[in-house]
Amino acid sequence: MKPRTSLAALAAALLTVSFAAGCSGSEDLGPLGDPTAAQHRIDALIDGTAKAITPAVTLTAYIGFVYDEERNAFGNETGYAEVERQSSLEERIAEGKRAVLLDQVEKYWKEQGCTISGRKAGNRETYTAATCPDKAHVLVDAYSDGVVGIKSWVEKTKFRSGGNPFPDTQTPLPTASRHPAGQQDHPYWSH
Repeated sequence: MKPRTSLAALAAALLTVSFAAGCSGSEDLGPLGDPTAAQHRIDALIDGTAKAITPAVTLTAYIGFVYDEERNAFGNETGYAEVERQSSLEERIAEGKRAVLLDQVEKYWKEQGCTISGRKAGNRETYTAATCPDKAHVLVDAYSDGVVGIKSWVEKTKFRSGGNPFPDTQTPLPTASRHPAGQQDHPYWSH
């Protein structure tokens, strides 16, 4: 007869394995495991998505990266972080043009080898999202007030010791000549 393992012993063993795996920092994250590569990929997805929209639109200035450091079951840092950045279009997008805009960005994402991972249409907002082969993610939100946001993120990249993996990435606030998100009239998109 085999000896029975207590639930407490099994739970302790699982926590030990999780703790050891979380702290190792050796998980293969592919090229986006490098924080600088993740930053460039996030920016490229946002910029490429905006450029895929025709007639052309303008992105608002970036406000920097947001990151969330991963912690294990004990609350200790694991050496990884989720990193994201978002921007918005300066142009106001009319409700009747939202589907056209989303179709254009989805076509671009598919050409890049990304898989559409979700699309929702509703009274207050419409969005579409994709996951790319390198595990980068991108999302376009079109809100009922005409504002369209583009967000991209990498769920897991190495977190440099000593703090923020993206120092000095803040962008100055827009100048007076730039319009806030969703406020600029566009001859095609706004009507």
